[in-house]
Amino acid sequence: MSFIDDDIRREVITEIYRQVDELDWDGMSLRERSEYYVRWIDDPLIGGKLGRFIERDRIRVWIKDGPIKELSRARHGIGSYAQFTAHQYPGMDEIARQAIGQEWRSDADTLEVKPNRCLVRGPGANALMIWGSATKLADLVWAAINARVDGGAEPIIVITSPQGTRLSDGEKQRHQLIAEVAGVELRHITLRLART
Repeated sequence: MSFIDDDIRREVITEIYRQVDELDWDGMSLRERSEYYVRWIDDPLIGGKLGRFIERDRIRVWIKDGPIKELSRARHGIGSYAQFTAHQYPGMDEIARQAIGQEWRSDADTLEVKPNRCLVRGPGANALMIWGSATKLADLVWAAINARVDGGAEPIIVITSPQGTRLSDGEKQRHQLIAEVAGVELRHITLRLART
């Protein structure tokens, strides 16, 4: 891809994330999202600016493989795109407190991604908290199994759901059964986007 001026790149990503916040992106179907990729190509604040650096037929790919692909991590305050979000989910400490207990704190120095995981410390114990959405369950379980094989802190999977979305009791039960087969503890929590 061509070089994109840093200021333009920042402006475009910030605008995409601003619009995503207004759209209830998490609740949109793939078809609805696809329609927005097309709109963004013609949007003067997005495609209009990118068009000076990228061919028109590559703008959609740039948006999808960049800002949108990184949206979940950015909303969790992780990665280089986090600086562009106006709304974020609670951080690792709050996820640990909500999922495991009020005394638990994350160790930011141990953060790893794909999937998100870090060491959390509680009263007299440590755990490896592995978290993400239900759509990432296979990745979360695989990371937990590998953590058990590698030794160290006992893994705990935390399924995070954005406020306004709801997993059925059947889905939650299935997640629990999968975790039991893998020999790993699993918890469900709901996260609310808050202005940063």
